[in-house]
Amino acid sequence: MRKALRPLLIALAVGTVALACVKVPYTGRRQFNLVPDSIMQGLGASTYQSMLADKVVVNSGTNNAILSRVGGRISKVANKPDFAWEYSLIQEDTLNAWCLPGGKIGFYTGILPVLRNESGMAFVMGHEVGHATARHGSERLSQNLAMVGGLGALELVLAGKTKLTQEQRAIVLGAIGVGAQVGVILPFSRAHESEADVIGLMYMANAGYPPQESIVVWDRMAAAAGGGGAPAFLSTHPPHEKRQAVLRDWMDNAEKRFARNKLSGDMLAPLWTGPVPTSGASKGGGTTTSGTKGGGTTTPTGGGTTSDEPRTSGGNR
Repeated sequence: MRKALRPLLIALAVGTVALACVKVPYTGRRQFNLVPDSIMQGLGASTYQSMLADKVVVNSGTNNAILSRVGGRISKVANKPDFAWEYSLIQEDTLNAWCLPGGKIGFYTGILPVLRNESGMAFVMGHEVGHATARHGSERLSQNLAMVGGLGALELVLAGKTKLTQEQRAIVLGAIGVGAQVGVILPFSRAHESEADVIGLMYMANAGYPPQESIVVWDRMAAAAGGGGAPAFLSTHPPHEKRQAVLRDWMDNAEKRFARNKLSGDMLAPLWTGPVPTSGASKGGGTTTSGTKGGGTTTPTGGGTTSDEPRTSGGNR
């Protein structure tokens, strides 16, 4: 009986490996990925609400409209119709941005002076979206799947029928880039960051933004780090010189894409020229009159007002 089943088991194993090996956009790297998109998107949606719960989220005004506009362009070229895109501008002096699985995006107001213009935002957003479209979170989670009880356990967690232990929760959150980094995952994370830079470069060029600004963004990031240590956005990332070298390697390709899709208007016009928060700036959700706390969603108007005032809680779809 065992001998008769052996060819079937081998065929199933080979089929599973074939299905789990997929290519990353643009770089073509093959990755081993066992976690379905449906599970990752569920984890992204639940984590998104938790991350916004105690934050002050800007739901209207000029900056919010710009985030929605850039988000709409990047999401279009990312070509992920199964993503439920949302964009949240978080009132906090932190130099950071993120995109959770399923297209849940967060930008902190502290990073805006470093981005300086719409093109800078497009590159960083493209980078963060690249993590999601390249399935970096599920790739890392696949490497530690047994430690969280397998796919069945994750499905039960999403259905609210069980809970993860504190250690398992740290593994899951670490895989999607939230919370403390697990030491063994960190080397993969550095490789993922370089890969996301390439994807972000391609996305911004395809969306019509000048790709050379990607290199300048990292100069501003390095300047923002100053002598007080790296800001949150750079804390576990490759040195900016290496990132710029990778971007230059791909620049010819990006320039051709940009030439075909160039937007009208000056996408390098300064939008945010205020002081850049130091690396020791507050990481908490400070309260101001420009936002409200909690989750929820709003619909972007595409316009913008002269001040950022609260409309309702949460991010923009």
